[in-house]
Amino acid sequence: MVQLRKNEEELTKEIMGKISLSKDKVNLEKHVVNLTKCVVDLSKKSNIDLGSAKAKVVVVLDYSGSMCKLYSNGTVQKTINRLVPLGLSFDDNGSIDVYLFQNDYRKLEDLDLSNYEDYVKTVVNTAGYSMGGTNYAPVLRAIIEGSSYKEGGFLGFGAKTVKTEALVDKGDPTFILFITDGANADRLNTDNIIKKSSEMNVFIQFIGIGKEK
Repeated sequence: MVQLRKNEEELTKEIMGKISLSKDKVNLEKHVVNLTKCVVDLSKKSNIDLGSAKAKVVVVLDYSGSMCKLYSNGTVQKTINRLVPLGLSFDDNGSIDVYLFQNDYRKLEDLDLSNYEDYVKTVVNTAGYSMGGTNYAPVLRAIIEGSSYKEGGFLGFGAKTVKTEALVDKGDPTFILFITDGANADRLNTDNIIKKSSEMNVFIQFIGIGKEK
């Protein structure tokens, strides 16, 4: 059995020590406590000391049409608030890479303590990205292999190509938290990229929210 360097109390204290503002301590303490319990439990089950691990944390947010109400009623923002401690726990710089997706994807501003409280309002809603369908493969491929997308322009004219580098490498592992409310339309392509990722230094966790799962 793995010997844990930090118990729940020690891990909670370490993460809370990285939170400087009193309002953040109040807002996030419950989520940190819940996170540390999960980390300790997962460490025991996987035989890996996750509490002492460093990793890249990536959040992928479904931006399909069926998610509209979950953004407007605050469900997505509440989910984001719960994820902030993950960045503080695993990532050296305390930030989380964020991607939006529908039929394609967009790379957004990193999520951290400076912007988490109103991330949906100030970052997601101002990204200039429209809701669409539900394809998982393009955003997963971008994170795992690197990719590009077109941004701006009108009717295909004047758009610029934005390249995104792969986040998965042979260094620290990459944890992808994939938040969605329903099934995707590109299952074969998604299965292929997930199968390929199984041989790489990446872990994908799908998290269902809303009623359609």
